[in-house]
Amino acid sequence: MIKAFNKFLDRLEDFAMVAFMSLATIITIFQVFYRYGFNGSLSWAEEVVIYSIVCMSFIGASMGVRRGAHISVDLLNSVVSPVVNRWLRIISAIIGIFFAIAMTILGFRLFNITLGRGMLSPALRVPMAWIYFPIGISGLLLISRYCWVIHEVWKKPPTSYANEMMSDHETLG
Repeated sequence: MIKAFNKFLDRLEDFAMVAFMSLATIITIFQVFYRYGFNGSLSWAEEVVIYSIVCMSFIGASMGVRRGAHISVDLLNSVVSPVVNRWLRIISAIIGIFFAIAMTILGFRLFNITLGRGMLSPALRVPMAWIYFPIGISGLLLISRYCWVIHEVWKKPPTSYANEMMSDHETLG
């Protein structure tokens, strides 16, 4: 059940990333063509591209947790015992969960406040609340990803960090 949910999130994130990246790329190409070909400008293009990039950033944060690609200091992990390394990774994920909970709560609070005020985006004239909605969604994705990390670290026997990095490198290469 957990594995199926995780696989569903993988596909959802991959699809959303491709969709937002494609949208930003296509609109940028049209904007350049329109500007240099017709000496005009699409008033809404920059706003759509910026919002797409912001959404990609939030989705990318969750994908980074999924792939273990976030910036970290590996020195401590490489010198401690496998058992301590396991606990460092669990504590790191728990801290990540607290951050993601705050992001979720504050993101949805921002969504509700902005929705109540009826603020509209400058060029698109869409409710700004929907522009802020991905913050809360990203927090939920991060919570599920950090829980998955804890699950995976806990179910594997403790190994040395160096061995783990070697096996990750072999599977990627």
